[in-house]
Amino acid sequence: MKLIDISRPIFTGMPVWPGDTPAQFDFAATKSGGYSCNVGRLRVSMHTGTHVDAPYHFDDAGLKIDEIPVDLYVGPARVVDVRGRATITPEMFASLDLAATPRVLLRSDAWTNLAEFPTTWPQYAPGLATWLAERGVRLIGMDFPSVDHLTSKDLPIHHEFGRAGVFILESLDLCGVEAGVYELIALPLRVRGADGCPVRAVLRARD
Repeated sequence: MKLIDISRPIFTGMPVWPGDTPAQFDFAATKSGGYSCNVGRLRVSMHTGTHVDAPYHFDDAGLKIDEIPVDLYVGPARVVDVRGRATITPEMFASLDLAATPRVLLRSDAWTNLAEFPTTWPQYAPGLATWLAERGVRLIGMDFPSVDHLTSKDLPIHHEFGRAGVFILESLDLCGVEAGVYELIALPLRVRGADGCPVRAVLRARD
């Protein structure tokens, strides 16, 4: 078995959602500064880099990150190649056995430049969330920043996935990952009351 890291690195000055908290990593103490050890500190939004959205992110009545069962984020997953597609539709999944892979990850290559935040990415067709849920999908992941478009204010696709019971994993790095079946491990920190959380997402594949 081999592990494929599909997380985006977190670093000071990295591109974040416009208006969100800038990412900053530095050291509160260093050995070179006379301390007995190096102690780093990190300031980020809960939606920095590769992260999961808790339903509470867009619904005051939704589950918070520490209330979501952790098994959601570990298990069989299918990477689907959607490169070149402007809209994600049910027809793109019709031939797949989704019940066997309740976690679906979309590779679009819409965000390949780590230095810049993208302004456009594929959009989800209305009704897709319900269609996926009816076929056993519990988690949708993607290599772009959001299930909604950049200027969305009411987040209709977030709400649609929420109503369907499909959880959201955003900003993966799937460059070079071939379509197929893997095991996903993408565990968030157990932050009480949080609306989301960065994750270290990996795929486990057979050699």
